[in-house]
Amino acid sequence: MSLSERLLQLLAVWLAVFPCVCLFSYAFVWLGIDWPLWAEVLVSTALTVPLITFVAQPLIEARIARMKGESRSDIKHAEARRVEEPDEGAESRSKRGRAGADIE
Repeated sequence: MSLSERLLQLLAVWLAVFPCVCLFSYAFVWLGIDWPLWAEVLVSTALTVPLITFVAQPLIEARIARMKGESRSDIKHAEARRVEEPDEGAESRSKRGRAGADIE
C-alpha cells in the first residue's frame, strides 16, 4: 500500500475507534457504573478491539481495494509478495551488522 492509502486507512480506523470508545464511555455513565478509570478502559478496549479487528478493518480494507479496482484478497496477496521478496540492501546491511557485532 502506498503512503496515502495507509494514511487513509489510519484515518478510517480512527473514525471507527472514536465512536466506539465514546459509546462505551457514555454507556458506563448512562448505566450508572462507577468503576475506576482503569477498569472502564479495560472493558472498553476489550469490546472495541475485536469490533475493529473483525468488523471495521475488513470493511476498510475492502473499501480501499474497491477504490483501487481490486479485491481485498488481491491487496493481501500483493502485500505478501512484497514481504517475501528479499530486499538486497537490507540483506547486505544485516550481514554488515552481524559481522560488526562479531568483531566486538
